Amino acid sequence: MRLEEVATLVEGVLHMSVAQARQIYDHFGIYRPASVLELGFAHGVSTCYLAGALQEVGGESVTTIDIVSALKRQPDIHTLLGRCGLEHLVDVRTHPTSYTWELMGMLEAEPHPEFDFVYVDGAHLWDVDGFAFFLVDRLLAPGGWILFDDLDWTLARSPSMAEVDWVRRLPAEQRETKQVRKVFELLVRSHENYGEFRDEAGWGWARKTGGSKNRRLRFR
Repeated sequence: MRLEEVATLVEGVLHMSVAQARQIYDHFGIYRPASVLELGFAHGVSTCYLAGALQEVGGESVTTIDIVSALKRQPDIHTLLGRCGLEHLVDVRTHPTSYTWELMGMLEAEPHPEFDFVYVDGAHLWDVDGFAFFLVDRLLAPGGWILFDDLDWTLARSPSMAEVDWVRRLPAEQRETKQVRKVFELLVRSHENYGEFRDEAGWGWARKTGGSKNRRLRFR
């Protein structure tokens, strides 16, 4: 589905911008992933762009995970996917607390790599997304890419999170630290199996270059 069509159908809903979506479409046009994993879907705007871009290159599916409360957003992900006619490409999963639990179940059921591209835009917390990176690494095929959104996001500067009770109780350092950037700089960049790093406009890209020979590539 063309980017312009998706953009028209999700206009006015947060969070992925058309400019960011263009990067996804361009990237998929070059690397042609077959299977995509998204951590954190919110309203589902990014999911629609991911699925639309995947459809354009003949890909297979997007698996997206968020906490159950995300389904209460208006509009919700099912509404937007239905509006775009992309529901058949997307497996929407939820968990009461964290996508790391769903990832555990995926590793138990399918312990070998099954994704070519992973988009992380969920908790934005060191302890959640740092752990999620190592779980996702087990599911990402060699040659695949991982993309982190909001490298410079902080709890303290978030309009929706800064005044939440549990956030206000945190130490100032934890509220003010760019936690996704810490994950990208301290865990991803130092990982022996990752390279081709890019840090652009709040997005952190990395390509998985290593891995055992029995890991199957899914790129076309």
